[in-house]
Amino acid sequence: MDSSPCARKLRLAVLISGGGTNLQAMIDRCLAGSLNATIEVVVSDKSGAFGLKRAERAEIPAFHIDYKSCAQSALKKAENLVDLAELDRRQKILKISDPNRRLARLAGLVVAESEIIRAIDSFEPDYVCLAGFMRLLTPYFISHFNARGPGIINIHPALLPSFPGSHGYEDTFNYGCKWGGVSVHFVDRGEDTGPLIAQAVYPLWPGEDIEKIRSRGLALEYEVYSQVINWLAAGQVLIKEGTDGAPRIEIADPDYASILSAWVQKALSFS
Repeated sequence: MDSSPCARKLRLAVLISGGGTNLQAMIDRCLAGSLNATIEVVVSDKSGAFGLKRAERAEIPAFHIDYKSCAQSALKKAENLVDLAELDRRQKILKISDPNRRLARLAGLVVAESEIIRAIDSFEPDYVCLAGFMRLLTPYFISHFNARGPGIINIHPALLPSFPGSHGYEDTFNYGCKWGGVSVHFVDRGEDTGPLIAQAVYPLWPGEDIEKIRSRGLALEYEVYSQVINWLAAGQVLIKEGTDGAPRIEIADPDYASILSAWVQKALSFS
């Protein structure tokens, strides 16, 4: 993994919901000097998330934001933060047909997101990294961190655009795919629809169960996510306009092909 000294260290805020294994992989690489970043703050939407313990052990400031309590009396609070009707026209994550219920749900998300923003803004992160954060983000949050360009990245356990959502490994396995994969992408207003930065693949061998496949995929997640962060630190993630006008990502690393080859070899050698 490239951790060239010419690359500046990025300041990261990491959002989690569970065990935080990707967070731990980042922490370990920071300590080893192979990740050109510092983790400034960790936020979880679950008070019992083990990832908060990982942050505490690494002496990283960590916060819990309770989405349920934020939803109480959220409409009035949210109206002081944003034009909810306008936000509703822009959002793509809530499919609730009843407009009153949809606005109430959106308001709860906005209030919770305002608390996350308040928790991490003082740390001045260059990027917000979603690492098993099981919440969809509204345009309110996304716009705040995209003001200077794409500022939120996510790791997804499937080869997007196939199998978006929270069950990428299970969906890949249940469909009978012969190859699975992991994807790192910028976050946009949709669910796992943002521009792809990097992907890596792994084989599904006959007779394996879902846990074996998940273990193989997670090993790749740790490699790919950290490499993307190093590419961002080195200014090697280029955003270009595709033929359809949508943003497309190119990696300017001269070792790009060899890095992808190493990922494939790692996946094939995983026992």
